Amino acid sequence: MVSESGRSTKTVVLVGNPNVGKSVIFRLLTGNYVLVSNFPGTTVEVSRGKLQLNGASYEVIDTPGVNSLVPQSEDERVTCEILLKEKPDLIIQVADAKNLRRTLLITSQLAEFGIPMILVLNMIDEAEERGIEIDSKRIAELFSISVVETVAIYSRGRRQLLNAIQAPSCPRNPLRESGAGSRLIESLDGIGAPALLSIEWMAEGNGDLAQAIISSLSPEASSKLGNWIGSYSNGRRNPAREVAEIRSRLLDTSVASFKKKRKSRFTEEGSWSRKILLWLLAGGTLLFLWNEAGGLFNIRTPFEVVSRAVSGRLDRLLTDAGLGGGILQSVLLGKNDGGRYEYGIIPEVIHFLLLIAPVIIPLGMLISRSRTFVYELGILTRRALTGIPILIGVLLLLYEFVGYTGAQTLVALFEDILFGEYVVPLVRSILPAGFISELLAGEYGLISMGLTYAIGIVLPVVGTFFIAFSLLEDSGYLPRLSILSDRLMRIMGLNGKAVLPMVLGFGCGTMATMSTRILSSKRERLIAILLLALGIPCSAQLGVMLGIAAGFSQKATLTVIGVVASQLVLVGFISSRLIGGRPSEFIFEIPPIRRPQFKNVALKTWYRLQWYLKEAVPLFLLGTLVLFVLDALHFNGLSFLKWFERGVAPIISGLLDLPSEAAGIFLLGFLRRDYGAAGLYDLARNGLLNGQQVVVSMVVITLFVPCLASFLMIIKEQGLKRALAIAGFIVPFALLVGYVLNLVLRTFNIQFT
Repeated sequence: MVSESGRSTKTVVLVGNPNVGKSVIFRLLTGNYVLVSNFPGTTVEVSRGKLQLNGASYEVIDTPGVNSLVPQSEDERVTCEILLKEKPDLIIQVADAKNLRRTLLITSQLAEFGIPMILVLNMIDEAEERGIEIDSKRIAELFSISVVETVAIYSRGRRQLLNAIQAPSCPRNPLRESGAGSRLIESLDGIGAPALLSIEWMAEGNGDLAQAIISSLSPEASSKLGNWIGSYSNGRRNPAREVAEIRSRLLDTSVASFKKKRKSRFTEEGSWSRKILLWLLAGGTLLFLWNEAGGLFNIRTPFEVVSRAVSGRLDRLLTDAGLGGGILQSVLLGKNDGGRYEYGIIPEVIHFLLLIAPVIIPLGMLISRSRTFVYELGILTRRALTGIPILIGVLLLLYEFVGYTGAQTLVALFEDILFGEYVVPLVRSILPAGFISELLAGEYGLISMGLTYAIGIVLPVVGTFFIAFSLLEDSGYLPRLSILSDRLMRIMGLNGKAVLPMVLGFGCGTMATMSTRILSSKRERLIAILLLALGIPCSAQLGVMLGIAAGFSQKATLTVIGVVASQLVLVGFISSRLIGGRPSEFIFEIPPIRRPQFKNVALKTWYRLQWYLKEAVPLFLLGTLVLFVLDALHFNGLSFLKWFERGVAPIISGLLDLPSEAAGIFLLGFLRRDYGAAGLYDLARNGLLNGQQVVVSMVVITLFVPCLASFLMIIKEQGLKRALAIAGFIVPFALLVGYVLNLVLRTFNIQFT
């Protein structure tokens, strides 16, 4: 089968507003997974996949979200260029059924291209819950296209969409009728291209897009359109405003005709179940705060009491059964710390049931059952008076799950038991002493160090962080954090939208650097990339740091966060003044708060773990091999690694007061930041770092140069000169901050035990 464009494979382009489910539809059609989140800007680059349907081949392209096809951002421009350059055989517009006006704005713009198209009204279930009734048939009649209602996350409507793809229809442009009597419409009638859209492009300074249209027209049509664009350029009239007015009249009429409001299906006022859940949430929050206060004020907590009682009872049972001190006791109970067992399965279950579950379970049930609660929660998260305490609570929950469950319990199981007691001893027992044994299981062995760091230390931390981050993404909390942070961001020359790349940076700095494309100006993108490279730790690094801090005190964690955050604000403030300009306007759509879907959270976590294993583990092994080679090669009786440690000793030991073993960690921190963090974790667990050194080292490695992958992405986004300038600033700045911090801690004898 050959398409009209002469290709054997047809091209399908997905277009739509941000956060309407394009990436979910993309996955339903192609089977390829794209990270899907409940906030705008998830798709920052074009994704492509294949669809086979009844013998026909399709290439499906997932584009960044747009609010209009008159570009105001780089993402919108990319989408317009795809529509012009790819010359698709079919356009599938994915829309939020709750927002009909903005949907039909893009529909009217896409209709001008004259390309067969389908309108997908996604999230139709949420529209129905809100009492919104949409007349899909009349929309289909107005534009002469197929309209499919879907709930993409549940695959509802997929079969109807596949049927529509096989028999699409070319849209008609209702603007011709809405603008009847307009001299502009009559003059441009008959041009088979987005002529009206081209005029708007020219008005917004996108003349190259308009010229791309003109060059594809017949001489007569090109002359007509060129004359109108010329008349605008000469200032005799403003046809762009006339087009906008005609489009607005069409939208007003269409929305009034096609959208009806009926009584919502929810009648929850006075509901006893809602009141009970609210009381459970309040009780769970108080229980959580009580347990958190125990670590700060040295008071007994329910978690400590229950954990001691249950663990002690189980310990006696295992001892009576002759299993005391064995592997089963280590796995179930963990370590015995003064009569209290930690980092085993049983203490972890108690930790989850007493700290996390009492908050998360009633909160999730309220979000899924009560629209009133969702509405009120959405307001509370945006106001400073209530939003900041909520943010602190979210961070504390993150700390408990990642810093305790991941970095303590799971790391103890993976590193201490799996690798420490089984894998590494087994390799050493099998291999005879010699080169191979040292390469695999020596001090810098590929298994004893490389895989132990990658799988034993970082993987459990990364896994728990990915779960937590996916829950935050899908809940819709992050866009509200953007609004809450807008005032702070403006101090740094940015606006609230910049919070999204910053938050993504806690997942992966490389992806976050790419996502700065959602920012409106080059100035804002440069500042955001500088701050990302300077002080936003990736998921693996952050998780390992939480694990290190959890081994000392919460004061250590707060100190590191406070110092790094203050430096971000300081550097952002100074750079915004040096670069000049003003932050752009902050116009941002807030998606609804939703209960995260288990399937999506599980898929995102799985695919992110796959990404980590494919990208990070080889680099961990490469880094370990570098250390092995440097340790094996000698000069004047010392290994190259020792010479390197001696060379940087004045900085590492003199300025920062860290042990010389930390030199190699900072060297490999450039290869992967989490490798450096894992090295610090190992030093801390082996007692080579005290509390002050832990705080200083974590601050320095957080502010240190970005990892290699992030650095290459900075080059791609900003060019080699700016990338080198950013790295050249960050290295001495990080060391200076570490020196000053170490001086303050030593002078005032601040301890973190």
